Amino acid sequence: MRLSRLGGMTLLVLLGLFGVSGSASADGVDVGIRGGFYTDVDEPFIGAELLFGVTHRIYFNPNVEYVFIENGSYLTVNADFHYDLIPEGPTYFWLGAGLGLARIDPEGDDNSNSDLVGNFLAGVGFKAGGSVPYIQGKIIVKDDTAASIAVGIRF
Repeated sequence: MRLSRLGGMTLLVLLGLFGVSGSASADGVDVGIRGGFYTDVDEPFIGAELLFGVTHRIYFNPNVEYVFIENGSYLTVNADFHYDLIPEGPTYFWLGAGLGLARIDPEGDDNSNSDLVGNFLAGVGFKAGGSVPYIQGKIIVKDDTAASIAVGIRF
């Protein structure tokens, strides 16, 4: 698999997010990583995220996901928000929505495609010391609506 320019930029973003993880938690910002599966291309993905508290129950969750497709690149950059249904306790449940940009760039002639997408998500997370492992499902509304399932951890 060839690492395209877009894939290289994604890697830099992911490394940058990981680089701030040590100081981010002290500032009330969580850093996370996730992996999962996109249904529209039947391929796995890896992603990185930040989580900022907006209010006691509302969180801003900017994230990037790189989907491993053959012969090209597939990247999503998302600005999601979620609402914690149960804000206290050992288990978190949330519902959310947001906007994103999905860019698919097959190898070869310039036939790339970028779509503005709407995201609708639901998840459950579990307190585990200083981290929160979680499972999240997402519906990605675009020309060819898709879904993803992710398993991740926030620090």
